Amino acid sequence: MLIEKVYFNSVDNLNLIGLLHSPKEKSNTVVISIHGITSNCLKRRDDILAKKCTEIGISYFGFNNRGHDIICTYDKITDNDMHFYGAGAESIYDSYYDIKGAILEMKKRGFQNIILLGHSMGCTKVVYTYNEFLQNNETEILESIKGIILLSMVDIPTALKQVLGKDYKKIISYFQMLKKRGKGDRLVILDSSTPPVRPNSILEYATDKKIDFAKFGDNRTTFKELNNIKVPLFMRWGNVNELIFQSADELVEKLNEKIKNENKDISYINGANHNYTGKEEELGKQIVEFIKKNNL
Repeated sequence: MLIEKVYFNSVDNLNLIGLLHSPKEKSNTVVISIHGITSNCLKRRDDILAKKCTEIGISYFGFNNRGHDIICTYDKITDNDMHFYGAGAESIYDSYYDIKGAILEMKKRGFQNIILLGHSMGCTKVVYTYNEFLQNNETEILESIKGIILLSMVDIPTALKQVLGKDYKKIISYFQMLKKRGKGDRLVILDSSTPPVRPNSILEYATDKKIDFAKFGDNRTTFKELNNIKVPLFMRWGNVNELIFQSADELVEKLNEKIKNENKDISYINGANHNYTGKEEELGKQIVEFIKKNNL
């Protein structure tokens, strides 16, 4: 396996970096991995998945999107104001620019077939961006996307309520007040135990219906955005300390009923947690089987 550091730009011209893992012989297919909140592309799970993919002749590209880690960099807007990047200041809407930039970079390098892989909130980024491609009728990019892999997709508003606990309503009200005062894009530290966050980011996660499409607890939802995915779809969760609020059995049963994709593979890995710690090999094996079965 060959590993190359890749510098490229998002389509709104932000500098990004990633690692391209390649088999010894030239590949036409690449998996593009999109990490979740506070994460990055330097993980054991990515190393193992990359190894599994390159063993069957497929390249693997993990990159740091602008939401990596907590606060990763900043732009100076004025003498008195900064534009910060990182999970504390992230907007799901910006993931479109990052993912499209990564796809264009891979296509420029000769890859004809793209498989998008997201983990945790990275799943939200992938599904949102795919639906934006559909909305914008970006046919050339859509035709290059041959499969989608979603690992431990999270119901963001429900998870946020769990994280903030009894202070949820108070914090949301406070952030709404800051937004009205024109301070929604400034970083706020609630107390010494929490990292800096951008109020507008938290309000987006909590209240923006456009990205609230993983309503796992809502029996009325049709999962429209997920059902817009027509290419082969692989979805996995763990069942230990996973960020879901029903049993893995119940969730998988519901999604297998609700998701109409003819080439879906929706299940969970017994004993795996949210990050698949210690289960990376099993996860990689199942992903490879999915890729082979669908001739991706």
